[in-house]
Amino acid sequence: MLSQSRIVSRDLSAARRFYSATARPLGLAIIEAHEDGFTLGRLSDMANPVLKVKAAGAASRIQDEAPETQPAHVALEAPDDFTVRAFYRAALEAGGRQLGYPGPQPTGGRYSYYAAKVIDPDGNCVECGWRH
Repeated sequence: MLSQSRIVSRDLSAARRFYSATARPLGLAIIEAHEDGFTLGRLSDMANPVLKVKAAGAASRIQDEAPETQPAHVALEAPDDFTVRAFYRAALEAGGRQLGYPGPQPTGGRYSYYAAKVIDPDGNCVECGWRH
């Protein structure tokens, strides 16, 4: 199980607007905010953050971290297809760019997967999906 993930932002204000909007349909919120970044998670479970967003430059000061030059791919879990579509609409309204449309995705597995992918203001791919 993934404990947490981190992405880098060149424009922290735009990232904060984008992730605040897209977090709402998933029951997430900014649970920590600092000058050089913020953390998304569930208010009811602040001990287990979901995603850390760091300002470019701030992340490279952390020892043993990967370079900041690669766009990231982050996938967030949704409880149903309605939430996936709400995430997608919120992402586009908050400055995200479309990367396909919400809908069934190929899995090659025994389950079905309904998802949407968008590009955040920094070029990272943010996916929201529901496995059923």
